Amino acid sequence: MVYKGVCIHNVVELVEKRDGVVPLRIPDSLRRAVNAGVRLMASQGAGVEMRFNLKSKGAKLVLKSKERGCFLGEIFQGNFLAESFFVSDRDSDVVITLPENIEKLKELSRREGMAFDAGLTRIILPYNTTCVIKGIEGDFDLPRKEQMPEARYLAYGSSITHGLYAARPTETYAMRTAQALGADLINLGFGGSAHCEREMADYIAGRDDWDFATLEMGINMIGDFDVEEFRSRVEYFIPKIAQAHPDKWIFCIDVFPFYCDLDTEAQKQKMFRDVVKDVVKGIKTERVKHIGGRDLLRDWAGLCTDVLHPSSLGMDEIARNLTGVISGYAQQRRKAFFNKGEAIVA
Repeated sequence: MVYKGVCIHNVVELVEKRDGVVPLRIPDSLRRAVNAGVRLMASQGAGVEMRFNLKSKGAKLVLKSKERGCFLGEIFQGNFLAESFFVSDRDSDVVITLPENIEKLKELSRREGMAFDAGLTRIILPYNTTCVIKGIEGDFDLPRKEQMPEARYLAYGSSITHGLYAARPTETYAMRTAQALGADLINLGFGGSAHCEREMADYIAGRDDWDFATLEMGINMIGDFDVEEFRSRVEYFIPKIAQAHPDKWIFCIDVFPFYCDLDTEAQKQKMFRDVVKDVVKGIKTERVKHIGGRDLLRDWAGLCTDVLHPSSLGMDEIARNLTGVISGYAQQRRKAFFNKGEAIVA
């Protein structure tokens, strides 16, 4: 998506508002066809970046949060963190200037084969609020293909994939996994709203801009859906996407550890995990794999006090273990996954 000379990554549509535009991570028509939670979460900035090559001495963005509070964003030059900024429910100016050592950073990023060229400015929006883009000032060139990773990683899931409680936008497990694999992230995490609808499966299946995917399923459906309804949805969701992309790796993650696992009498989460495992087992392809959520997050200290959402420590553990799993399966197709440098394997 290009808007006023800037590439907006992980955005497919802009909704016009009186004072600016709101980026959407899925089409507005799909947002309105699925559950009400997605209608809100699809406008939050998980994995959304504004990217450009700065030609002028500086640039300014004017952003505003639709929710009250202050929300953290980050500015990167390629893979290098430059600074952080905050967006509030008042007009928030984000001023960008290139670091004095930008030429050395460019040289270093090329020498080390980094996934992003240091000449590319990346404004990473807060993941946990809806940002209105009110103004863009500056002279820009759009990103060049060779400045970004070839491989693209699509991550679907709950608030855990969305990134809730990560300290920074780049500390979500999905972002850290993408960083480690040298891939560009397409974050389709929807806090509290990953209900595995047919419409969402059809949409992901119809996209041809990703190379491998993780599908995190279950935690948002345990409370309000019975096991048979969950099974019915998963039996459509995974095969639909897999059949549309028989050459792509798809990793299906079941329920991460949470408070019900501390109750010896609780059984529903176990049945939900079995559903994901069984559906994957029934798909006759080598490229669809089941991953246990408890195998990715083993340390209970990696959870927040709600004993549900991972902290930054938990996000890091998930990312390290997930990177190791994906890297292990991808060895035979390294060029398709890792276009620059080597993957960091847990």
